[in-house]
Amino acid sequence: MSDDGKLAENKLILLFLLQKMNLSLSNNEICQFALERNIMDYFNVQQYLSELSDADFLESFTDNGTTKYSITPEGENVLEFFQNRIPEWMRNAANEYILNNKNRIKSEYETVANYFPEINGEYLVKCAVYGIDGQQIMEVDVVVPTKHQAQIICSNWKKNVNTIYGTIFSSLIKD
Repeated sequence: MSDDGKLAENKLILLFLLQKMNLSLSNNEICQFALERNIMDYFNVQQYLSELSDADFLESFTDNGTTKYSITPEGENVLEFFQNRIPEWMRNAANEYILNNKNRIKSEYETVANYFPEINGEYLVKCAVYGIDGQQIMEVDVVVPTKHQAQIICSNWKKNVNTIYGTIFSSLIKD
C-alpha cells in the first residue's frame, strides 16, 4: 500500500472511532486506542488529528485542560463515502475498543468537579452529576478557604460520587 493510502486509512479509522463511540474523546483516549493496537505511533496520531481538524472533519475543544475531539458533519460525510477503505481488522479493533471502554469513558463525562479562584483568595468548588442523556442531575457549589481543600473536594467527589449523591438525595427527601 502506498504511503498516501496508509495516511488516508489512518485518518479514516480515527473518524470511524469517533463516530462509533458517539462521544467526544480526549487526545489520550485516541492515542491509547492507536498505540495499544499498533495502528499508528503517537506523532502520527497528533499529525492526523491536526490535519482532520484543519479540514473541518473533526472539532476540537478544551475541557478541564484536556483537548477533546468529536466528528463533524463533514467528517461523517467523508467517512460514509470512504468507510469501505478501512480494513476489516481495523474496524474490528475500533469496535472492540468501543465495547471495552465506552461505559468507562461515558461515566467519566457524567461526573464533573472543578474549582475556581475567587477575588477574595477563596476557591469556589463546583461538583456536578449528569445523566446519560447529558442532563444535569445535581450540582453542588461550595466555597473553601484553600486550594488544597478545593482539590480534595474535587478528588473525593470523583471517587465517591455515588455515595455522596445518595446521601444528599436521601437527606433531602427524608420526612
